[in-house]
Parts: sequence; structure tokens; C-alpha cells
Amino acid sequence: MNKKNIISIFGCSFLVSAIILSTTNNVNVAFSQHEVHEAQTTQVFDTVPILLDGKVIPAKEYIHLYTSAPSKIATGHIQAHIPCDANGVSPLKVVGGMMMMPEEVPPLNMTLDPAMSTPGMICMYHLDIMPQNKSSVTDIALLNPTEQNIMLPNMTSAIIHVAAIQTGTAEEQEPMAMPP
Repeated sequence: MNKKNIISIFGCSFLVSAIILSTTNNVNVAFSQHEVHEAQTTQVFDTVPILLDGKVIPAKEYIHLYTSAPSKIATGHIQAHIPCDANGVSPLKVVGGMMMMPEEVPPLNMTLDPAMSTPGMICMYHLDIMPQNKSSVTDIALLNPTEQNIMLPNMTSAIIHVAAIQTGTAEEQEPMAMPP
């Protein structure tokens, strides 16, 4: 056998193996999506620092900060260093939920951290996402609910840490497109 025949045989074998494996993977993915019956929590340890200084959030608009879709965030922590008034109240809202219509997603109940805040300039807010809260958060955004554009000052940032995600039951899962 010459080198051309060996290369042709090897190439055909590789192509047939790739086709079989890709077909098998598609079948397994489709089958496994229908087998899920109970919610499962998976450890992920994903931390995302987001620098926002100098960005402009138009009136009634938002900046999408994080998504875990289609899985829900089971445990995590959010910190937002955002502009605030002299009373420590920010015109911006950190919202979390399923981001179909961000203006309809409720603001998260963030807690002011006075030690890390300068009221009248920029304040630090934080929130722990815990399993007992029965979180349905898949997306996190910074919303400007006001009628005016807001330019974010220096030091504006957010840190989102996700420790675990939860996959839903078969009934809760949104339909997903299957690869061709």
C-alpha cells in the first residue's frame, strides 16, 4: 500500500468517526434534556468584575451585567459601587430576574455599606443570593429608571460572584434550539 492510500483510508475513518460521534452527542443532548425531573444545583465559582466609570445609561434604559440563563443563580453575591445622593440613595436600581422585560424586573433589595460609601457621591451596596430565597434570578442589570441620562462617575463598578447555579425541572426549562 502506498502513502496516498493509507492517508485516504485514515481520512475516511476519521470522517466516519466524527459523523458518528456528532450524531451520538446530539441524541444524548436531546435525551438528557427530557430526562431532567428534579432541580439540580451545580457549583460554578464565577466572579465578574465590571468597570463602569464614564459609561452613560440613557433614561429608562439599562446595562446588562450578567446572565446565567437558562440556569438560575442558586447562591452568589452582588456588589455595586454606584452614584448616590446625600442620604445614600441611588437613582440607579440593580435589578435581577429573567430579563425578558428589564423595566418590569423588580429591583433587588441591596443593602448600603456605609463604611465603603461616600454619600452624595458614590455608595457601595451589596446583596447575598441564598438558596432559601428561592431565587429565580438568571440575569442582573443596572437600570436607570429616571427621565434623564446618567453618566457614571469614576470608581463606578460592580462585582458579581456566582457560587452555584440551579437547573430547572423539565417543566420549567425553556425550549432550546437543537444543533443541526
